Amino acid sequence: MDKYLKKFILFSIAVVTAFCLIIMGMALIYRNFTISNYNFIILLVMLGFGAVTALLIVSIPIIFSTYRTGRIRPSMAVFARKSLNILFPLISLMLKLLRNNKDAIRRFYININNILTESEGAKFKPQEVLLVLPHCLQNFECSIKITADIGNCKNCGLCTIGDIKNMAYDMGIKVMVVTGGTAARNIILQERPKVVIAVACERDLISGIFDVRNLCVIGVTNERPNGPCKDTFVQVETLRKKINSIIL
Repeated sequence: MDKYLKKFILFSIAVVTAFCLIIMGMALIYRNFTISNYNFIILLVMLGFGAVTALLIVSIPIIFSTYRTGRIRPSMAVFARKSLNILFPLISLMLKLLRNNKDAIRRFYININNILTESEGAKFKPQEVLLVLPHCLQNFECSIKITADIGNCKNCGLCTIGDIKNMAYDMGIKVMVVTGGTAARNIILQERPKVVIAVACERDLISGIFDVRNLCVIGVTNERPNGPCKDTFVQVETLRKKINSIIL
């Protein structure tokens, strides 16, 4: 039997078995539970929702103030981050149900994440910093392979890769060009930096931030004058300012 078919059948059986167990469990609950048991469960659910609601009511003004002023006390940053990690998936789900574009809320999350990260005041040595760039910053017609080594760039001036490479070398930080989110995660696992500055579109940045929560991540969205994944653009000075804010 084909190994892929075998795995499909195996997991299909596991899913059906899990559903059968859930149905059996619900049947037992239906048969044996009393009204007082149901009331107790509903009370616990209400208390849980009440606690989360209270957390959000308190944290939303803090997040609003942080975004407007661009700063927050380090003692409040952890609280705000935890609240955002609850709010963001819920807002994203609501936007998905409404079939609304999520890029605006994604960009908001990236910006507020940067503020929270920078507010912690941590400083890093240049060699502890990894700058991750998407390959779409490279000129679409360029034949030079820079995903293997950005040093291969010939500084022709047709894209910003050369300027970013020179800036990174001058500042002493490592810079890698990746082909996508999976490649970026692999590079981060391989290099083990203490802080990552990543350039990407809103969707890829959000995915990366959530995937490496144990690391400090500062996101910079790229500009896409020619649409996604082709001849994108980022301000070199913006990157320089972000890097200068966190290095010793």
